[in-house]
Amino acid sequence: MFRDIRKKITLFNTLILIAFLILFIVLLCVVVQWSLSTSGESYLKNVAASVESGNLQSQNEGFLSTTVHEQMGYEYIEWDDKGSVVSQQISNSDLISEGYSLLADSDGTDRYETLKIGDRDYRLYTTAFDKDGKTLTLQVFQDTTTENSVISYIISYLLMIGAAGLLLLIPLSWFLAGRSLRPIRENFELQKKFIADASHELRTPITVIQTNVEVLKMKEDEHISDNMEWLSNIDNECDTMGTLISELLTTAQNEKPEKKEERLRFSMTDLCVETVELMRPLAREKDIRLESAVASGITYFGNPGKIRQLLRIFLDNALKYTPAGGLVVLGLSENKRSIVIKFSDNGLGIPEKDQQKIFSRFYRVDDARSRATGGTGLGLNIADSIVRNSGGKIKLDSEPGKGSCFTVLLPKNANQKI
Repeated sequence: MFRDIRKKITLFNTLILIAFLILFIVLLCVVVQWSLSTSGESYLKNVAASVESGNLQSQNEGFLSTTVHEQMGYEYIEWDDKGSVVSQQISNSDLISEGYSLLADSDGTDRYETLKIGDRDYRLYTTAFDKDGKTLTLQVFQDTTTENSVISYIISYLLMIGAAGLLLLIPLSWFLAGRSLRPIRENFELQKKFIADASHELRTPITVIQTNVEVLKMKEDEHISDNMEWLSNIDNECDTMGTLISELLTTAQNEKPEKKEERLRFSMTDLCVETVELMRPLAREKDIRLESAVASGITYFGNPGKIRQLLRIFLDNALKYTPAGGLVVLGLSENKRSIVIKFSDNGLGIPEKDQQKIFSRFYRVDDARSRATGGTGLGLNIADSIVRNSGGKIKLDSEPGKGSCFTVLLPKNANQKI
């Protein structure tokens, strides 16, 4: 699919470049043609004025500052009212017969026209004036064959340059199309993976529930008290599904940064202490020592509900992956720019190859252990979203077999980012 899109983008860009090149060539030729034509007409008019006044300059002195027309030169014929040549400066004798045939169309007004005589192109300026009581008609010619050749050369060179440019731009456009599609492809793949993972996570508890329901159907004659094991399994899987759905909704909400959250100034110290006390029964149940190293008097401007969720996610994650007899510590401190929250444990640790992936949705370092402990693989992703939406960042220091330390940095200034 993306390859076809890439081809279409490349084709579209190539067509745009071709259209732009054609438009550029046409406009350039029109401008050059107009410029040469305008200056050429002015040149012929000045020549005619000099002929009329009798102050005709030599060909080399020129009448305009433009060198092009000086090099092309001029030719002229003066006619009387009877069609006889009064004076002339002609190198091509065919101009006399052509000029004579044009006298019949002359109405006494100044005019410009173009002619083709044999294989040569000419620009003609015709004007009438009075001299010694006689009306004379002056025709000034300029050979524009060279001028037209210049325009043809310009078009040819531009086409060659454009063709060479297209040969270079097509692979460049293909490369840039691939680069521009890369984030879209990555997002598309992430979305597909997210849907597949979410479906898989939901399918597992549904399968367990269906299996237990089938068992209960076969024991319809027994008392409820005799089937508490199956009902307990159903209840546990319903809790798992509820947790997963809740976390999926939280993940979707965290992806909407335009939604403004309610923020207020609250005691981060008190919130950390409360969360540790809330998690202490779970730690005792797992025979894990849960301690806190919380500095006093630290406040934070933010959403207390989100921060409480953040603290619980990291503490819950540490308790899940710390064996019995282990230690989990929540630390809180501050510096000039940020509030520092540390979650350290002496549990399993995280391999280096997995440390960049643990904040991805549904990612588990140890999939079998995560399922056994009830993990959904969304907790750290939610925590990462909360921290990023708060303008903070997370650092991880972990070594397999020695434990992990997650450091959360939250900016003190609400409009600041770390």
